[in-house]
Amino acid sequence: MPTPSGVPAPHAIPRDPAGLTAFGAGLLPGHLGLEVLTWADGEVTGRLPLVREVFAPNGYVHAASIIGLADTLCGYGCSTSLPAGASGFTTAELKANFLGSASEGALLGRALRVHGGRTTQVWDATVTRDDGGTVAIFRCTQIVLWPLPVPPV
Repeated sequence: MPTPSGVPAPHAIPRDPAGLTAFGAGLLPGHLGLEVLTWADGEVTGRLPLVREVFAPNGYVHAASIIGLADTLCGYGCSTSLPAGASGFTTAELKANFLGSASEGALLGRALRVHGGRTTQVWDATVTRDDGGTVAIFRCTQIVLWPLPVPPV
């Protein structure tokens, strides 16, 4: 069943790379050109081609594009590993440290679950250039959402 925004509910989120890539079509991940490469419980990897639309005016990849890659991979990991009965998640905090940049090729991201509890999840991601150089390290904390009880009538 879709949410009010038309996005599928957490239980309907694909758990395979092609399905997750398609899941982002027409949304920010699709507009960025993000491709999910691998999915396993607790780990998601992806690739962001460096095309003109993801660059800043200075000729280097835009910081928001880097965060878009890292945050999407962590979000896909979180949404596919929610506890049974959870209705979704929302971001409580995110942080990125930029250690380099890129101007050609692609960015690769790897997101790993650090903590997977009933009320929060913590995910770390590393973003690298396709030559292996580190561009950013990223951490986010997700709040697990639960359905609200229906009040008596």
